[in-house]
Amino acid sequence: MVLINSVILFLRDALPVFVLISLLLAFANFAGRRWYWLGGALLMGLAGSMLLTHQVDNLSEWLEGAGVEVFIFACQLIIYALLLINLQCQFKDYQNAWIATAVLMVGLVLTLDGANFLVYLFSYWSHEQTPMALVMGTILGGTVCMSLAVLLYIGCQHWLASGYPLLCALLMLLWGAGQLSYSLNLLSQVDLLPPMRPVWDTSDWIADNSELGHLLNSLMGYEAAPGLLQIIVYMLAVLLPFIWLYHLNRHAYPTPVVKGEV
Repeated sequence: MVLINSVILFLRDALPVFVLISLLLAFANFAGRRWYWLGGALLMGLAGSMLLTHQVDNLSEWLEGAGVEVFIFACQLIIYALLLINLQCQFKDYQNAWIATAVLMVGLVLTLDGANFLVYLFSYWSHEQTPMALVMGTILGGTVCMSLAVLLYIGCQHWLASGYPLLCALLMLLWGAGQLSYSLNLLSQVDLLPPMRPVWDTSDWIADNSELGHLLNSLMGYEAAPGLLQIIVYMLAVLLPFIWLYHLNRHAYPTPVVKGEV
């Protein structure tokens, strides 16, 4: 049981960080940027996750018990805004701003997901009966996340080299919109939003708590029974920025005119 829970934990909380980092590294490598910024982002995220772990009890007392949920949703809004700025900097080649937004994005995502990870690890390491299963689950889950991240990185490198940066940008938008729309559930749980009545339910095909469900949720925010507000937010968060980036890309890389064409 511990082994399965550890793998699912990696897919739920660690894989989103791996996905974001692999996409950013693909963009950075394509633009010839060094990777030194990643070290600062990881240190920031590690310090943030440890601080959040120690302060989560105090945070939960804010706003009549809704402090944690509001804090996470606010962080997801900031992450999504940073993602849009980062993509604009990528298409306009603003080096320093791109690095700053990349560091802040990775740091915030690692803070949120790393805190959940630390709580799980500390709770299970306190049981002397489960260390081997936890170690094996950690190794297996880490291997899965690393393998998927490498495949995603290679795919994005190929698209970028082939002249399709919008495909990589679309993956980032799907990731960011998924994280943002999924966090709406938190506001609904503390009655800051009305209950999310599902528009459809695909649990019979892919359940949210299955390995594939967690994988798709980390990649693009999949939810088996999304509410109408989640669908609207998700679609707007993907389509509007993508149209904007499409126009940016056309101005940055105009379509070549074939000789003899009028």
